[in-house]
Amino acid sequence: MPVVYITSMADFESVVNDTRPVIIEFWAEWCVTCRSTTQLYDQLAAQNPAGQFYRLDIEEVREVPQALGVRNVSLATRLGRIMKGVLTTRRDQLPAFKVYVKGVQIGELVGADQTQLTVSRFFKDDARNLTPRVVI
Repeated sequence: MPVVYITSMADFESVVNDTRPVIIEFWAEWCVTCRSTTQLYDQLAAQNPAGQFYRLDIEEVREVPQALGVRNVSLATRLGRIMKGVLTTRRDQLPAFKVYVKGVQIGELVGADQTQLTVSRFFKDDARNLTPRVVI
């Protein structure tokens, strides 16, 4: 199945409340690290037809990332925090990949580490019937 774009809060709510597990990529057009994972995510979707793969542009559907706390933290902001001695977290950075089943987030991957962006990270090995693996 190709990656499907989520274009509204209603789309998002419908997708995450499905009984089948779904993976949503949160990204932005201007996000350089997001662009580095786009092709790999598209390949995962094509190679795993049993999966439900979605993409949400945080600039186009702003209410969803605001509700979930997903945003991009610029390098300048991170460096400023480090200089002040404040630890930064990766939870609010892009790209973010979140897995939902029946409205509950059961997993996530934050950042552009392509070695971690695999179906087996989120699902057990049965490719015909993707069974969620809890990875939070």
